Amino acid sequence: MKATSGIRAQLPDGIEIGQRFLLRFDDPRVEAGAYQGRLQDMSKSGLMCFDAPDDVRPRKGTPVTVRSIQQNAAGSSCSFSSEIRGRGRLRGKLPVLLVEPPERMEARTRRGAHRVSVCLRGSMTWREAPRCPQQRASVVITNLSGGGAQVYTRQQPDAGFVEITISAPTPFVEETARRSLPRTGMTPRRMSLATNPFSDACEKLNERFSGIRSQVVSCTVHSRDERGPVYALCLSFCDQQEGCYQLVRYLERQSARKGIDSEAPDTTPAPRRPLATAA
Repeated sequence: MKATSGIRAQLPDGIEIGQRFLLRFDDPRVEAGAYQGRLQDMSKSGLMCFDAPDDVRPRKGTPVTVRSIQQNAAGSSCSFSSEIRGRGRLRGKLPVLLVEPPERMEARTRRGAHRVSVCLRGSMTWREAPRCPQQRASVVITNLSGGGAQVYTRQQPDAGFVEITISAPTPFVEETARRSLPRTGMTPRRMSLATNPFSDACEKLNERFSGIRSQVVSCTVHSRDERGPVYALCLSFCDQQEGCYQLVRYLERQSARKGIDSEAPDTTPAPRRPLATAA
């Protein structure tokens, strides 16, 4: 079937041309299982055209779960379930999958509130009273966003506010630090250790994850073992943490690359494409 020329079908609310998505197939006959694709266009018949590797050939009618891995211009993201309606090509070259648009979509949380599952080490400090000595405990962070976190610890804080320090992954710190450096042609290895802008940038970035003042929203006993109880704390950061948001997006990118059900940003603009011709 060939899509006739004319005005492109209207995009579903919350979806934009050029936005990247993770497409996951439940059918075991589809070898890829999941892949990242960009929405290239809408056909005249109203089908969504996602670019796809030539070896990804799910049968017509194959169920697919589509989840955005970058926010749109409004700062929101979405997911929906649909089915494959066939294959097509843009300009007779670019292979695309034709997907039935959703009747309804599940709205995803916005930038500050969106959380991602993590497994990070850290520490927590607090004072039971202003003049009391500072208490300290190790924590494991299992859920993180720009506005809060869920942590597990062996010691229950007797305070309404705590300060949490997160051990950010070294690859994230180094990648983010490199991006912050001016393009002078000097690599971290060639810089003098005495005045190394790369090391300074890494140190400053780590400082952003140190002493984050947080309110204890809830504290419950999660489990018990021979060592005693394990407490689950839900923390709300007193201020939005841009560093934590950047870390969340970094971890989402890593997950998406592994085909895990997650989100990850990609801000590369996509060129407008003509309508698809169904295979």
